[in-house]
Amino acid sequence: MEQPQGFEDANFPDHVCRLHKSLYGLKQAPRAWFMRLSQALMELGFSGSLVDTSLFHFRHQLVCVFVVIYVHDILVTSNSSSVVSSLISKLKCEFAVKDLGPLSYFFGIQVTRGAHGLFLSQSKYVTDLLCRSKMDGAKPASTPCGSGDKLSRFAGDPLADPSDYRHIVGALQYCTLTRPDVAYSVNHLCQFLHARTTLHLVAAKRVLHYLKGTVAYGLHYTKGSLQLNGFCDSDWAGSLDDRKSTTGYGIYLGPCLISWTAKKQAVVAKSNTEAEYRSMALVVA
Repeated sequence: MEQPQGFEDANFPDHVCRLHKSLYGLKQAPRAWFMRLSQALMELGFSGSLVDTSLFHFRHQLVCVFVVIYVHDILVTSNSSSVVSSLISKLKCEFAVKDLGPLSYFFGIQVTRGAHGLFLSQSKYVTDLLCRSKMDGAKPASTPCGSGDKLSRFAGDPLADPSDYRHIVGALQYCTLTRPDVAYSVNHLCQFLHARTTLHLVAAKRVLHYLKGTVAYGLHYTKGSLQLNGFCDSDWAGSLDDRKSTTGYGIYLGPCLISWTAKKQAVVAKSNTEAEYRSMALVVA
């Protein structure tokens, strides 16, 4: 903990206030908690991921352990159940750790185990989103967007209150964690957060109509080969405002979809071939 900037005490620079309240209400608390926990994991032989700072991994011979941290919630997975039990016991010596057993629900994501693999879904989160948006009684739609629909920041009337649009689009972004089928539509809607109109709100509600009929959709992970396959595509000059193309790709590890995105390209492609090559370069990277 450190003294707030601009309020440092020259006589006692190392002193801090002791508050009679929960530590998690302070701005510096998550950083201090993460530093302490990551240091404890490093002492146990873990290494931090270069891609995700909240991911730690441990490898010794044939044993692999992965730890994901989100504030005070921790996910632990390994190919050895005894190693997981040993790690939890060691962490209990330093922290007040409570073992909640096999993963079933984590930040809006439901985890269901079966004989054929693992199923991830956000059915409860989607249902709550529909209720908050007053769309729980809406009719289902067969697709998240209409065929050939193109949005522009100049089409439609400006929204008097843009908070509803921002709330819906922000919540839809979290839905893409297990719903790659709406990734393109959500990416398209996010491009108009600064200039939203009535047509953009209609397009956002079209995605909610689609989610209404596909609440139970999710990702299914099963055992299979470790062959890596990538698929990509792009729409040439799809944006009506700047004529930039949009790239979409999906990467499979065996039968399991492990990475996907829909992203507008940074430059204007002069031909469909150039747009496809840029799409291919993105998915390979």
